[in-house]
Amino acid sequence: MRTRAVSNWFGFLQITPMVRRLLIATFAVWAVQIVFGLAHVSLFEDWFALDPRHALPFRPWQLVTYMFLHSAPGQGGGFSPLHILLNMFMFIMFGPEVERALGGRKFLRYYLVCGIAGGVLTLLPPFRAVTVGASGAVLGVLTAFGLLFPDRPVLLFFLPVPAKFVVLFMAIMQLASAAGVQRGISYIAHIGGMAAGYLMIRGVPFVGGFSRSWDQRSRQQEDERRAELKQHMDEILDKINREGRDSLTQQEWRTLLEESKRLRKD
Repeated sequence: MRTRAVSNWFGFLQITPMVRRLLIATFAVWAVQIVFGLAHVSLFEDWFALDPRHALPFRPWQLVTYMFLHSAPGQGGGFSPLHILLNMFMFIMFGPEVERALGGRKFLRYYLVCGIAGGVLTLLPPFRAVTVGASGAVLGVLTAFGLLFPDRPVLLFFLPVPAKFVVLFMAIMQLASAAGVQRGISYIAHIGGMAAGYLMIRGVPFVGGFSRSWDQRSRQQEDERRAELKQHMDEILDKINREGRDSLTQQEWRTLLEESKRLRKD
């Protein structure tokens, strides 16, 4: 499948900060695999590829590190860069728009959770296999793009198709192929990434009321904190108006400076 955001022909010139960092990290790890001959070295992959025999509970970091490893010169085979190139091409096409919508930190959390969710599913007995690659995380990003910009046209087999239908097509294709690891592809990791992405963007079913209640409570607490802060600042400023700046104690000066910085951040 070939996908490309029609409205983002030159998207590679507008890469957002977090997408850029993840690209650099991914290609840097791949370069280390190539330059130092670590690809398909059992000791290296035992520690950093996602191996269901060791990941939980002994090496839980594999749920993160596996998504930064990609196929490299194969055992007895030639150089095959398609794995990382296809993943990162799709990431460049859709990642920047999603990062702009979510913000850098939330985007990073989203990306990692999608990858981890895909990795967790590969630990289930029917799908257990050593896994590397960012496909689950990247397909989670594609899912977010389709949910956030559902009518944005995307080229699918050279035809402009609304992004929501591209996501639906991809989901159906992954489900149809998820009988196991086929041709070295862990489709279940793709499904996990897309499912996690959907739940994070749309919200987990049946807990919407709890989520809204929690958000409302958090907003209420934040409003109360801001009101208390404003009252505290007003008291200090009134004292300055009445008695002058020299009347403030050292603690009041410290409070004034700290609260002023906090207000600027808010």
